[in-house]
Amino acid sequence: MRLDVYQAGMVAHKINAITYLNARLLLLTILTLTPLAALAEDPVHDVDEVFMAVLINEQTQGTVVILRSDGRLFAGAQDLRRWRLRLPNTAPLTQYGEDFFALDALAGLSYRFDESSQVLTVQAPPSLFDATRLKGTVTNFSAPTPASLGGFLNYDVTASHRAGETNTGGALELGGFGSWGTAQTRILALDLNRQARAVRLDTTWTRDQPMQMASLLLGDGISGTSSWGGAIRFGGVQWATNFSTQPGVTSFPVPGMSGEAALPSTVDLYVDNALRMSREVPSGPFSIQDLPVRAGQGDARLVLTDILGREQIITLPFYATPRLLKQGLQDYSYELGFVRRNFGTDSNNYGRALAVGTHRLGITDQFTAEIHGELLDHQQSLGLGGVLMLPAAGVLSGSFAASHSDKGVGGLLALGLQRQGQPFSFGVNTQFASQRFVKLGMQPEALAPRHISRVFVNLATSGHGSFTANYTEQAFRDRQGIKILAGSYSRKIGSLGNLSASVTRPLTEDAKTTFNLNFSMPLGNQTNASISTSAQPGREQARLAVSHSMPAGSGVGYHLVAGAGDSDYRQAEVSAQNEVGTYTLGASQISGQTAFRGSAGGAVAFLGGSAFLSRRITNSFAVVQVPGYSGVGVYADNQLVARTDANGSALLPRLRPYQKNTVRIEQADLPLDAQIDAVQLDAVPYFRSGLLLKFPVKRSRGALFTVVLDNGDPLPAGAQAQIIGDNVEQNEVFPTGLRGEVYLTGLAVSNRLRVTWREQSCEFVLPFPESTDPLPHLGTYICTGVEP
Repeated sequence: MRLDVYQAGMVAHKINAITYLNARLLLLTILTLTPLAALAEDPVHDVDEVFMAVLINEQTQGTVVILRSDGRLFAGAQDLRRWRLRLPNTAPLTQYGEDFFALDALAGLSYRFDESSQVLTVQAPPSLFDATRLKGTVTNFSAPTPASLGGFLNYDVTASHRAGETNTGGALELGGFGSWGTAQTRILALDLNRQARAVRLDTTWTRDQPMQMASLLLGDGISGTSSWGGAIRFGGVQWATNFSTQPGVTSFPVPGMSGEAALPSTVDLYVDNALRMSREVPSGPFSIQDLPVRAGQGDARLVLTDILGREQIITLPFYATPRLLKQGLQDYSYELGFVRRNFGTDSNNYGRALAVGTHRLGITDQFTAEIHGELLDHQQSLGLGGVLMLPAAGVLSGSFAASHSDKGVGGLLALGLQRQGQPFSFGVNTQFASQRFVKLGMQPEALAPRHISRVFVNLATSGHGSFTANYTEQAFRDRQGIKILAGSYSRKIGSLGNLSASVTRPLTEDAKTTFNLNFSMPLGNQTNASISTSAQPGREQARLAVSHSMPAGSGVGYHLVAGAGDSDYRQAEVSAQNEVGTYTLGASQISGQTAFRGSAGGAVAFLGGSAFLSRRITNSFAVVQVPGYSGVGVYADNQLVARTDANGSALLPRLRPYQKNTVRIEQADLPLDAQIDAVQLDAVPYFRSGLLLKFPVKRSRGALFTVVLDNGDPLPAGAQAQIIGDNVEQNEVFPTGLRGEVYLTGLAVSNRLRVTWREQSCEFVLPFPESTDPLPHLGTYICTGVEP
């Protein structure tokens, strides 16, 4: 592969050199014929021009003009730039209006000129070449296509029967979209103990701004969170950062690597021994920005292989965390509205007015600052926070906040240190608050916890499993505190399965220690069996479960559970799904009581003037139209996902929002008379919106017919036929073939044709009856008045 690239580059250099040489010879010819008085303005008189074949670091660069003066060699500025060599910081030698620079002015460069072969051999260190910058993460951002006008309806219905009592319920989600944005509302319906009621959960209108990586929301939402503030449901307006509108963007700082290539080389990047990138680089220094790394500690290894097969390896340990922002990047969320109360039980219960703002800014790649404020009636809070990368220790975080309310003035202080790495990770976080401190999410009468602390350590070994221990403590002012010590262990048991064990011990009086043990074993691609036990003083139980997951397409799954010991729990559940829904039937038994339940869910999509049944719509979708053609296979990312219906339409229910989804149709499923302008389209939808993809396919309405002259001879080959009339959009010309045969497309039921031969013409009417024949022959027609 590198040899092909190298040979192509050699050819290109030779072509450029020949072009440049021809131009130089033409210029010398003109100068030779120019009177000497016209050259008086040129101050250089002791300069020789020599045509030399140039080799730089054993790479042929073609033949160029080199100036020779006082034993020194000078190369043109254009040639130096073409060779990617930096221009020296010296005064150039000007000849014929072009700047030439001395080669010995380039520090570290050496050269040798062979008079007999007229070859200039140059050796240049990599530092003299212009740097090559590579992107480790390619975003390939494409602006999304405005949504077509449409909507969808998601539904879930459930029913259960236990102890002679039947309860039903359901959830309904209505969505609409267009160029104006997307809107949804969710409704929960319940029929408990023969008391039916419906509750509106939330209603929102959202307009995403991918170019700004932000979203505007009107309606019900959840306020943005900070390092210390609480989140709350509200009704109003929100303007917030939305990095998901550009999926390829990495918001946190990632490391970069650099190196030097003496010869054209291949760069292979390994992150934690996994190949993540392979690129070609020319001679000279290079750098890779935005390495494709994961969060936490790791190692990046760069393998540089030149065209001679020589390798050099560069290693770089790194630490990355999504808690930081890239330098200059902002993450914000601003809300204005009213507090939502009793969500899930009340439809329209709104309380106090609120104004909340959170803004984070990447000051440097190592430090991110944060400010968060909350303004409510009789309650205000304001705080600052920050996250600092400590290369040797990990990520240090801290925040301070103050509040004012009817209780008085309060304060909060939070500190944390965390490091995620291999094989050892740890973290400690603690938060102290005064008695009068208030923030969003707290009940007005509640007292702030005195302090909340958590410590964890993790040790992940390569052959002995993973160990985790953590300690949590919460101290309250109005009730007993919580202290919990827990530990867990997990490891893979060869090809048999996975084993995990845990122990939990509350550090309070009369507390009971709980032990859990679980072993899971795969029984196939989609079947898994597990056995779990738990024990605490006075109670022991075990469960055996076997489950078979449903496939991505249509299929059936099941879940079976049997209890032992102190548990007599039994459960059997079967699930099925097809292209239009998901269905579940199940039964369970505990303490001698049996319960039955069932559910069904799906969706209806409305787009392009048609309705389509589908599974639940959670992302974006599209409707493919191939007008007039049924049974045409539709592929998304080279996977067959649908076939067009009798109207030539098909629903694609699962597209990735804000990413390019390649959609194509199967050309072999189209008849021979189909005129196909494109079989592949790219869909870039907005989130929870639909696109109408209409493929430019139509019947060519083509046919063969024969034209003869008055004497019975066939119309000469090369004569031209043309459909004429007021309703003809394009007067396309069709040539005559052998034996007077003409093939035309775009025929109507009745057509008037004009045939032209050597400035002679005739006209006649050509009918086109409907036919299933992809290439019908319409008969023979006489062209009157035309002579061969």
